[in-house]
Amino acid sequence: MRPRRLMPNSGRRALGGALLLVVATAPAPARAQDSAELARARQVLEYYQDCERTRRFAPCWSLLSARVRAEWARQARGTGEEYAASRGASEPRFSDFRVRRIRRSPSRVVFVVDAMGGTEARPSWERVEYALLREGGQWRIDGRRVGASETTP
Repeated sequence: MRPRRLMPNSGRRALGGALLLVVATAPAPARAQDSAELARARQVLEYYQDCERTRRFAPCWSLLSARVRAEWARQARGTGEEYAASRGASEPRFSDFRVRRIRRSPSRVVFVVDAMGGTEARPSWERVEYALLREGGQWRIDGRRVGASETTP
């Protein structure tokens, strides 16, 4: 077995300097990672959950992403009033929410929530995921998964 040759001091310094350069030029934390941005995203989620709780959805039209509003338009419900009438006419869905986990990326936050659903006679907890997207400088509701199925928010 040959003895290991150590890198000369100058080589170690150069390698250390290169590593420092990589760390120093790494991108800043993504916006969704910032605690203030996360608080803003959570506030939008809470506004949307208020619509689900009260069954008044007109105020939430502006909280939806462009993709979601386009999906409602494809269903011939492309205005805030049509959206509110459609969502409000369905049976009350959720009344209480508990955030269990948060997944973050640079432009997206997914809140994994336990939500009280079911009926008054038979309440039950369901796992719901709300995806929020950073769009035009604002957080928007971009998706919702109830259990294993995707639903349009």
